[in-house]
This record gives sequence, structure tokens and C-alpha cells, in this order.
Amino acid sequence: MTSRTNRERRAAPTRTCVGCGNDVDSTELVRLVVEGDDVVFDLAGGAFGRGAHVHARPACLAGAPRGLSRAFKREIRIDADAIGRLLVDACDRRMVGLLLAARRTRALAVGTDESLGALRRGAPLAIVAVDAGSVAKSREVGQAVAEGRAIGWKTKVELGAILGESTVAICAVRHDGFAEQLKTLRAAADAGAATTREGARCSSPVPEAR
Repeated sequence: MTSRTNRERRAAPTRTCVGCGNDVDSTELVRLVVEGDDVVFDLAGGAFGRGAHVHARPACLAGAPRGLSRAFKREIRIDADAIGRLLVDACDRRMVGLLLAARRTRALAVGTDESLGALRRGAPLAIVAVDAGSVAKSREVGQAVAEGRAIGWKTKVELGAILGESTVAICAVRHDGFAEQLKTLRAAADAGAATTREGARCSSPVPEAR
């Protein structure tokens, strides 16, 4: 789930989605592996062994349980609700890791003034806390939403805990690669949430960037 050049996209292998059965470029799918008796999502792509692939779409995730036993050549007992929850949790962990990596490499602006300034200078992504308040209504965030450069994620306290602050209402990602991965993961998490029995519970002050 990384940003690739056109040459890399053309060279990517084809994989079969266990949900819809279509053969597509592997970059369009998320990978699952079996660890012991558990199915887990391999969003970083570093797990060894046999894998299965699925579109991060509610319909494909809902249909995945039927195809996993065939893909892994063993009985896999899991339902769509569990797959959805696993994907949401995996995306959440991966997003935390990417956000911390962005900060370590100085590719992340944190806090209202620094983040809005970065957005005015063209930062490719704003991450806005779901309880951000007035900052979510700022001109800079509004423009980022209109241009597909904003996602809602976590509360102010949760973002603050990740970034070592008391609260964080907004941060801005300055690096295109990090931004693309975070947007893709947020979309995948939404699909996972929509697959659970409760449906999509994620609310955000801004429409999700796609």
C-alpha cells in the first residue's frame, strides 16, 4: 500500500481477490497471512509465507471468508465482522507508525499554527482530530477538504498521546509518500468499519480524502 511510479505499477504482480475473485494488480489489494491459528493483515508487506489478497472494499471484505480456506489450503474460521475489525485495527496501528516516522523525519507539522501554515504552503495532507472544533472550519482545512488533502482521525487527546503532546487538534504531513499511504489506510479502515455488524462508526469533521 505504498506510492509507486508508473513503471513500478506496471511491474507489480497480479493477484486474485478472495472476495470478488477478480485478478488485479497487487497494489490494489491488501494482504492477509496466517500466524499460528490467526488471520492477520500484512499492511507493511513484510510477513513471510503464503498470503491471500482482498480489495479493501466492504463487498469484498464481506465475501472474503469464503475464499480464505481455499487460498490458505486449510480451514479458516472467521466471519466478515471479524475481518472488518482486524482491518480497522491493522490500519490504525500502521497509521500510528507512519505518523511517528513522519515526525522523526521532520515531515510532520504539529499544532494549529504550524499545520495551517504548512497547508497554505501546499502540504499534501491534513489530519484533523474528530473533535477538533473551530480549526476544522478554517479556510485552510476547507480548501484541503475540497482538494482531497484532509482526513479525520482520532480525538485531540488520542493524537496528542501519539505525538507526545497533551492534545493535538490538527497536524499536516509534508511528504507525498507518507500522505498517500495515510489516505489509503484511512479509506481501508472505513471499508473495514463498514463491514462490521455495527457498520461505519467513524465520524469526522471533514469528508475523507480519496
